[in-house]
Amino acid sequence: MKLINFVLFQLGWFISVWGAANQKLPLSMMVVALILLVHIMQASQKKEATMLLFIIMLLGSIFDQLLLITNLVTYQNQLFDTLVPIWIVAMWGLFATTLNLSLSWLKSNRVLAVLFGFIGGPVAYFAAEQLNAVQLTNHFSIYMLALGWAILTPVCLLIAGKWNGFRT
Repeated sequence: MKLINFVLFQLGWFISVWGAANQKLPLSMMVVALILLVHIMQASQKKEATMLLFIIMLLGSIFDQLLLITNLVTYQNQLFDTLVPIWIVAMWGLFATTLNLSLSWLKSNRVLAVLFGFIGGPVAYFAAEQLNAVQLTNHFSIYMLALGWAILTPVCLLIAGKWNGFRT
């Protein structure tokens, strides 16, 4: 289950970034919606799994909105210049799917969770930039991404502990 979750997350991440960068957003968002639906259907407690997706999508979107309004990051395929695009919201949903499965090992070690976010968050944005889906507007962007993800990763894992749709 954890390996399938990891593979589906990676597939969803790539499809989201590809769709944003190549004007294929409707197709990519259908694939992501399918991945999120499969995740919920696999959960033993669907309400909790669904709530976690929505909570993390909201929390992550607020973070990305702050990056946008402070002009630290710009995104491809924005419907409105002042709002994060739907594909970013969807990617936070994908991240939420990993919290109680493929990333659950981070719950027991907050230091590792902080380090994982500190490194992994900026790496994901840098990779998306290389694929032309985002643009980091200055060198300060990477530091704010690292700080934000270092905080958000353990917070998201804590929230996932409460809304664990995969409890047995």
